Amino acid sequence: MGDGAATGFYPLSVGLLFVVIGLLMILLELVFNVGPGLDLVFVGSAFILGGLLTWPLNSWILTLIVTSAICVAYVALGRRYVHRLTVARKSKTNVDAIVGRTGIVLQSIAQNVDGRVKVGNEDWRARATEDIEKGDEIVVTGVSGVTLIVEKTKGGQ
Repeated sequence: MGDGAATGFYPLSVGLLFVVIGLLMILLELVFNVGPGLDLVFVGSAFILGGLLTWPLNSWILTLIVTSAICVAYVALGRRYVHRLTVARKSKTNVDAIVGRTGIVLQSIAQNVDGRVKVGNEDWRARATEDIEKGDEIVVTGVSGVTLIVEKTKGGQ
């Protein structure tokens, strides 16, 4: 029996095992979306790199040390920067993007009577808790259905 039969593994199987584990981690992340923020892709890449670097040496201990060092380097140094690049930036969309914007009153707004305002290039129905005259500048504080909730800007009278 050769050296591989005594340990139960063939000579190239230590590095190959780490490469296969790394590929499985990457597949789990990319195909099945397991785990947040591509961590499994980078840890899987560390397994692949560790397995490939130590493949000719066929040493479990060396493979484990090299792979662990690459993983620790990623967690300690790279993870913060990788997550900054991969995180989805939250931005306001659709109607929420209009909250905080200013506009002009096109049709006067009374406490219980909706009026019309222009915000950007769009004409909106608007509601307020105060009377606001035509031509006054407003700020959008909220949205209720397709009606903007507005108030007079602080510079207004």
